[in-house]
Amino acid sequence: MQAPKPLAVSRLKKRCIKKNFPQDHTGQIKALDRFIGQQRAEQAVRFAIAVPRKGYNLFAVGENGLGKRTMLKRFLSSHAEQMTSPHDWCYVNNFESPRHPWALQLPTGMALQLKKDMEALIKELRQAIPAAFEQEAFAEKAEMIREDFSEEQEAMLKDVAAKASEFQLKLVLQNPGGYSFMPVDEEEEPYPVKEFNNLPDAEREKFKAGIELMEKELRAALRELALLEKSSREKQQELNEKITLTAIQHWLVELKDKYQQQTRVLEYLDAVQKDLVENVEIFLEEDENADAVTRASPDHKIPARYQVNVMNSGDPEQGAPLIIEDMPTHNNLVGHVENITYMGTVATDFSLIRPGALHRANGGFLILDAGKLLQQPYAWDGLKLALRTGCLRIDTLEKQLTLSGSVSLEPEPVDLNVTVAVLGDAEQYYLLQQYDPDFSELFKVLAEFESTMPRDRENQGLYARLISSMVAQDGLLNLDRAAIMAVIEQGAREAGHQDKLSLNAADLNHLLRESDYWARANQKKIVDVAAVQQAIDSREYRSGLIKEQMFESIRDGVVLIDTEGEKVGQVNGLTVLRIGESEFGQPSRISARVHYGHGEVLDIERSVQLGGAIHSKGVMILAGYLSAVFGRDEAIPVAASLVFEQSYHGVDGDSASLGELVALLSAMSDVPVKQELAVTGSINQFGEVQPVGGVNEKIEGFFDVCVSTGLTGDQGVIIPVQNIENLMLKDEVVKACKEGQFAIYAVGHSDQAVKLMTGMPAGQINDKGRYASNTLYGKIQLRLAKLRKDVHGGKKKKKSKKGSKRS
Repeated sequence: MQAPKPLAVSRLKKRCIKKNFPQDHTGQIKALDRFIGQQRAEQAVRFAIAVPRKGYNLFAVGENGLGKRTMLKRFLSSHAEQMTSPHDWCYVNNFESPRHPWALQLPTGMALQLKKDMEALIKELRQAIPAAFEQEAFAEKAEMIREDFSEEQEAMLKDVAAKASEFQLKLVLQNPGGYSFMPVDEEEEPYPVKEFNNLPDAEREKFKAGIELMEKELRAALRELALLEKSSREKQQELNEKITLTAIQHWLVELKDKYQQQTRVLEYLDAVQKDLVENVEIFLEEDENADAVTRASPDHKIPARYQVNVMNSGDPEQGAPLIIEDMPTHNNLVGHVENITYMGTVATDFSLIRPGALHRANGGFLILDAGKLLQQPYAWDGLKLALRTGCLRIDTLEKQLTLSGSVSLEPEPVDLNVTVAVLGDAEQYYLLQQYDPDFSELFKVLAEFESTMPRDRENQGLYARLISSMVAQDGLLNLDRAAIMAVIEQGAREAGHQDKLSLNAADLNHLLRESDYWARANQKKIVDVAAVQQAIDSREYRSGLIKEQMFESIRDGVVLIDTEGEKVGQVNGLTVLRIGESEFGQPSRISARVHYGHGEVLDIERSVQLGGAIHSKGVMILAGYLSAVFGRDEAIPVAASLVFEQSYHGVDGDSASLGELVALLSAMSDVPVKQELAVTGSINQFGEVQPVGGVNEKIEGFFDVCVSTGLTGDQGVIIPVQNIENLMLKDEVVKACKEGQFAIYAVGHSDQAVKLMTGMPAGQINDKGRYASNTLYGKIQLRLAKLRKDVHGGKKKKKSKKGSKRS
C-alpha cells in the first residue's frame, strides 16, 4: 500500500469565491427577512400552530445560540396577530360565599371596562347614598318611627308605673340600663334604707310581695317592648333599604342595560344590588377598620368587596397574546393568592388573586425555558396539571404542602386554551420522554433546530443577507466584500465542515460586534478582513491563558514532546481540550512497551481510572486487530502496555487508537517512529481508519508546537481521509503548507500511517501466511517466530531433564 502524498493546499481550507459576492459591502445587500437553515423546525412550528387541539404543545430542541427563542417569537407573534382576540377573565366577589369567588368570562376588552364601570358606580354611590339619607323626607320618616316607638314605650312604662303606685312602689331607671321598683312613703318619697329596715315585718313583706308581682309585670312589658323595638328596627331597615334602592337603582339599571347580553354579569349586578342594600353602612360610616383588605391593598379606590379583579384582558385589534415567562415558578405560571397583614391580622380575599403567565397567555401562546422550568419546585407539575385538565385552578402551594388546615380561597377555575412552546436541549427532551409518562401526551410536537446548514452558493448568499440584517439591526459599520467572505469562512470553521455553515446566530452576532469595535478602534469607516481577523485573534487571546501555559511547558521541556528525530515505541498523538470558551489542540506523547506475555494489551489509563470507556474500547479494538494479523494460528507470545505520558487528567475517545497502534507496532518491530509527524484517527478491527472530531484544532495544536521549536519542513499531521472535508485551517497553517514547511496527510488504512511514520511498508501477507522480511509486519512476524521457538525450545529441554531423572 502506497504512502499518501501531502494534501493539496486547496483542500486545507475552502475559501469563498469572489465572483459569488458581487456587492462591495453589506449596505448593498438586502437584509434577511426570514430564518435560514431551519426548515425542519419551521414545519414543526407551523404544524403545532395549525392544530388547535389538546396536547399539541411544542418542545423546541437545539443548542444555545441557534435563535430558537427569536424564531419562535417571530413565528408565533406573526400568527397571533392574525388570530381572534381571546375572551377576558376576571374574578368578582361571591357575596354569599366569599371563599369561592366567581370567575367571569367576558368578550375581549370587557373585563377592564367592567372594572372601570364598577369603580365609577361605587364612586357615584359614595355621594348618592349619603345624600339620600340626608334628605328631609328620610329624616321625617325616621323620626316618626323613633317617635312611635318612644310613645309606645313611654305609655307602656307609664302603665306599669301606675300599677306599681297601687302597691306604694315607684318605677326607677337605673344605670347602666334596666328598671327597678322602690318602696315609697305616702308622699311618694323612697324610703331610706334605715327607715325601711325599721318598718314592721308585715309591712316589709307587703312591699316585697308587691315588688315580686310588679317585676313580673315589668318583664312582660319589657318583652313586649323588645318586640316593639324589633319592629321599629325592621321599619327603619325597610326605610333604609327603600332609600338605598332608590339611590342606587338608577345607576344599576344603566349598568344592567350596558351588560344585558352578559347573563353572568347581570347575576353579579343583582348580587351587588342586594349586598349594597344589606350593607349600606359601608357608605354611611367611615370606619378605619371596616375593611382591612381595602385599607392595606395598593388598589383601594373602592371597597375590596366591590372590586373587579382582572386576570387577563385583550384588545380586539391586537389578536392573541404571546407571553415569554423568564422566571417560570409555580406561582408565576398558574397564579396565586396573596395575603396582607394589617394591624397584626393576616387577611385575604378575591381581590388579592394574582394571575400567572398561563392567565396572560390564555387564548394565545406561552414560551418557556425548559432548564429554568425544571429547576423550580412544582412548576412542571403545575404546568402539566393545567394543560391536562384544560383549566386553571388557583391553589396555594402552602395549602398543598402543609397539613396546617389554614383557610384560603377556592376560586372557580378558568378555562384554559393555550399553546405552550418549551425551549430545551436534546438531553432534556429525551429524559422527559423517558421518565415522565405525561410528557408525550402533552408535548406531541418536536421542533429540532439544526446547528448547521449546507454551504452552497444560494445559502452563502442568504448568510451574507443575515450578516447584513445583523449589521443594520445593531447599527454596526458595513463589512466590505473580503470581510463578508472571511465571516462566512469562519462560519464554516465553526461548523467544522467545508461544505456547511454554522447557524449559531449568537456567535455570529458577537463576531460582527467585535469586528465593528476593532474597525472603529483603528479609525476605519468600514469593517475589513483585518478587523474580522483581529476580532477572531482577540477572542482566542482572551481565553488562551491555559493554551499559552501548555505551549510554554512544551517549549521549556517540562512537557516532553519531540518534533524531530526517531524513537521506538513513541508517537505524537493529538487531543483536544475544551475549557470554558477555549478549545485547542494539545499534542500528547503516546508510548508503548512490549514484553513476553500472552497477547494482552495493558491500557494504563484504564487501570488507574483515568481512561474512559470509549478509550478502552479503542484499545480493545486495536488489540483485536493485532491478534487477527499476528495471532491467526498461535497466541501472540508478547504483552504490551500503552500510556499517555504526562497525562494527569481523564482521557476518553478513540481518536488516539491509530497512534497507539503505530506505537505498538514500532515497539514490537523495534523500528523507530518519526517524531516530526503527529497522528489522529480511530481504527476498526480491520485496520481501516475512521474519522474523528476536532481535526482543525488538533492540526493547529501540533503546528503551534512545531513553530515554537522551529519548523524543519518535514513536520506534519496524519488525519483520516474522511476528515478532509472538515478542514478549515487557519491561514498561517495553510501558508506553511503552501511553502513546504508543514504537511497534512490523509490515510484510509493503518498501513498507510505505518508507511508514513516508520518509512517502512507494513507488508502484504502471501499465500503461506508470511510477510516479506523487509516490511514492518515481516520484522514483527520474524521476531514473534523466534520468541515462540525460544519459548517452545525451553519447554522441551525441561521435559528431557525430567525424563533422565526418572530413568
